Amino acid sequence: STELLRHHEIAPPALSKNGARNLMQRLCESAGIDVDGEYLKPHGGRRALGDRLYAADAELAQETLRHESIETTHDAYREQNAVERRERIEDVLDGE
Repeated sequence: STELLRHHEIAPPALSKNGARNLMQRLCESAGIDVDGEYLKPHGGRRALGDRLYAADAELAQETLRHESIETTHDAYREQNAVERRERIEDVLDGE
């Protein structure tokens, strides 16, 4: 069990891609999460985390996502951030 591994300060084995997908599918089913008829896939979770981190702090996103260059982070998340910013601006303008 993971408790035994923690007790002996042993890192648990890496999760395979299929293992991660299976885990995400089970978690989504138990939480009642449905993403367009599917479950949240690991890369989708990473993208969602990256979007939120980038919106708050690009360098934190780079560090967390382990991108070698901040430009990689900008290239991956700048467009989504601009879309969200535009939507927020439109909301403010519509409220006036």
